[in-house]
Amino acid sequence: MKKKVSLAEMRRIQLDILEKVDVFCRKNNLRYSLGGGTLLGAIRHKGYIPWDDDVDIMMPRPDYETFLRSFDGLYQHLVLQHYKNSPSCMKTFAKIYDDRTVLVEKIQKCGVYIDVFPIDGLPSELELPGYIEEINSCARWLYRTTNILAFDKNIWHIIKYFIRRVIDPSRSDVVRKLEECLTKYPFDSSEFAGAIVGRYAEKEHMKADVFKSFINVSFENKVFMAISDYDSYLKKHYGRYMELPPKENRVSNHNYNAWWK
Repeated sequence: MKKKVSLAEMRRIQLDILEKVDVFCRKNNLRYSLGGGTLLGAIRHKGYIPWDDDVDIMMPRPDYETFLRSFDGLYQHLVLQHYKNSPSCMKTFAKIYDDRTVLVEKIQKCGVYIDVFPIDGLPSELELPGYIEEINSCARWLYRTTNILAFDKNIWHIIKYFIRRVIDPSRSDVVRKLEECLTKYPFDSSEFAGAIVGRYAEKEHMKADVFKSFINVSFENKVFMAISDYDSYLKKHYGRYMELPPKENRVSNHNYNAWWK
């Protein structure tokens, strides 16, 4: 029987991945920041939110693309997974996972991971709903062209997958269309920006300057990078972010288990 990865072990793995990413980015002058609940945890708790179990970082699109090309394969047991290098990945962002573990989400198989989100240039607030729908449309096609055979053994799902292979656009065409959409507004010259492919969607839409300067912050007694204007970012996401939420809301956003191989 396979051994389940405990919460303490999961956090150790995530921190180890994050440290390696930090060293790589600093060495190669790549911009990155803790993001989402990880950034909130750093500012409010100096580490993980007590009930949280994941790590998110974000990178300006130019740095993100360089990272995707350069990081994979540098470290034993670490795998960089994204929709351009894995036909069984339908997420519109990247994961770095430890291949000594197995973690299966609803629509993706990997290991204990951290998420890496691109920060893209964005249109004005008025144009944003149409732009998000365009991205979501591409993401739906990405899902339809994802190879489910590695993690989904439902016979009807498999049959539908092979039917789609015949009638749907090719995955390469879908990826090309998605790339065109996500890079429509260059990060370094756009007035607005955000990690729009994450779960917060419209809440990510902010002045691009929020994402253009960085500081060091403490997280679990280690030092990582964060956007300097974390206050604007966290207020947009969480409101009065230094206050703890009600007890009933102190739960993880994830519902998964991981095992050692």
